[in-house]
Amino acid sequence: MASLSSPWVEWAGEYTKAAQAEALPPNEWAARVATAAAAAGERGDVQFSAGLAEMLARVVLSGESSGAAPAAAWKYAEAALAARLASPALLLTLLSSRVIPQRVARPTAYRLYLELLRRHGFKLCFQMKAANSNKIRQLIDDNLNLSQIFGFSACEPGVFIVEFVLCILWQLVDTALDDESLLELTPEKKAQWPTRPQDISAFEVSFSEQKPEKIEKLQRMNSVITIELIGHLLHNKVITRILSLARENMQTQWGLFTYRLRLLVANSSTLQASTMSLVAFQQLILDDHNVHGENKHSLHKKFHPMVASNPLSSPNGHCLGGSYSALWTPIDMYLEDCLDGSIAATNSIEILSGLVKALQAVNRSSWHDAFMALWIASVRLVQREREPIEGPVPHLETRLCMLLSIATLAVADIIEEADSRCGETDLSSHWKQKTATDDLRKELMLSLQALGDYESLLVPPPCIISAANQAASKAAMLVSGINSSSGYMESINETGNMRHLIVESCISRNLLDTSAYYWPGYINGHVNSMSHAIPSQLAGWAAFMKGTPLTQSLVSVLVSSPASSLAELEKLFEVAVNGSDDDKVSAATVLCGATLLRGWNFQEHTVRLVVKLLSHSDPADYSGRESQLIKHGPMLNVILTGISPVDYAPIFSFHGLV
Repeated sequence: MASLSSPWVEWAGEYTKAAQAEALPPNEWAARVATAAAAAGERGDVQFSAGLAEMLARVVLSGESSGAAPAAAWKYAEAALAARLASPALLLTLLSSRVIPQRVARPTAYRLYLELLRRHGFKLCFQMKAANSNKIRQLIDDNLNLSQIFGFSACEPGVFIVEFVLCILWQLVDTALDDESLLELTPEKKAQWPTRPQDISAFEVSFSEQKPEKIEKLQRMNSVITIELIGHLLHNKVITRILSLARENMQTQWGLFTYRLRLLVANSSTLQASTMSLVAFQQLILDDHNVHGENKHSLHKKFHPMVASNPLSSPNGHCLGGSYSALWTPIDMYLEDCLDGSIAATNSIEILSGLVKALQAVNRSSWHDAFMALWIASVRLVQREREPIEGPVPHLETRLCMLLSIATLAVADIIEEADSRCGETDLSSHWKQKTATDDLRKELMLSLQALGDYESLLVPPPCIISAANQAASKAAMLVSGINSSSGYMESINETGNMRHLIVESCISRNLLDTSAYYWPGYINGHVNSMSHAIPSQLAGWAAFMKGTPLTQSLVSVLVSSPASSLAELEKLFEVAVNGSDDDKVSAATVLCGATLLRGWNFQEHTVRLVVKLLSHSDPADYSGRESQLIKHGPMLNVILTGISPVDYAPIFSFHGLV
């Protein structure tokens, strides 16, 4: 590939050589590079990230020939990826095309490559968000020929993710086959990407490895680890969702890949001798058979019964069809996996936004359809709580969090990524990106307008009817010209549904504005009598904002009703930090009540403030012998007790705080 060198990348290369000579710890090296890059305004720049990845690849691959300890170079590479200084996808791409073919002569390097791949190979979300991330994708495409091999342009983020994941897995399968001389059984009789030294000409260096018997032992271990990594990836639910997209849309290449996978399962002595379950391997092959043996509608029924039982149809009798619904099935499945705990605790916002982007790109659908599918899947998730499973499992509050907080934040993530692309200097490009961002917001608006046709699906569960009615009443009051800022709720007989709550969640995050209140059919009632009665919950929060002490009666009111604004939340946190000991306990009690569970419009802020309260540290000027945690013990006890119910842990997990 063409050199991506820049003055700062050249400096980083020289500094890395000096750091190796001085045996500088990797964390110190990464901190120094990050500080220097930030001071120069380079950190986060794609040119710097890609250039650093190329530099690290060269340092790693030339480690032994330069006389430096190769392990140190790999540790610097790991530190750079962990600190998000270099692009993991690009670095691993450069390493794969050199390390895999040299794995026989350099088993240690291949072993370290596998570890980097396991740790960082599939952390793609933050890379896709970066401005000009298309440059990274183009560089990877130039090295791996993804667009040429798979027949889809890798310029689109969603398509790139599918192609890159399948490519990496394919490389591992070919490597495992080559280790056991099984590639000869394939029709092509060779690997899709190089697995032998004669296939490459770049980055050739001289190597001095260990004794032959030790090399042979490492090679055997590497073969086992390769098989184990393949199995690990096939068990990963996010990876399998991505592979399902490849199976549906790249059938020729998918057939070539699964043929090799069948060869591995049937003939690999390493796999057969391992203790690994073959279920994931066999399931992927079985799914491949089903795709070619069933039409999409029957596949849709087999894929997930809860989706098949309720295709995307409107109450007006217009059905979007089983095939349409099947295209978006991975969203339903991911949401269910989040609830049943079958996926690891992680940031669901990034994963969900990445999944929606991938589906939109691979399905070649409009953003209107993509957003619509997300809303429908999220609302159905709530409606499936009508017949909850008994036992200590998350219930309605967790599902509402997914609909009214996580799904909305995933949409915000998609739109913010589009907004970030508007920072390009080229005026025509800037104009095009701005138009694309405006189009995204328009598609979001249209999807929520169309969502109103699904009246039966939008009926709120009994426990949130009041919140839905309040959201609808707020809109009716604004349309009628009544000032709602006073806290008075007029008697307007407005009935709300879950769409009203979704729209409020979008407005609070600046995805929509209050012009949504004027949509046809959004409100139905009219202002009747002026019953200037202030609901107790509104009166309670109004009194708190005016400085009323947190008495037991006021705390009882506030703990049962969520804060209605970010200002109320911030003041509550301020009391929890700086108030008297009694006020701290009271504020923490309120914070962990309805505000945490049902303050959906700013829930991402609430969970972080709770975690912040749990993260007390002694002040720098504190000279006492006892930890300050003892002083804060009563408040910490209230928080830990308050978040102990089963619905709380998933909410923190969804927001990436576990």
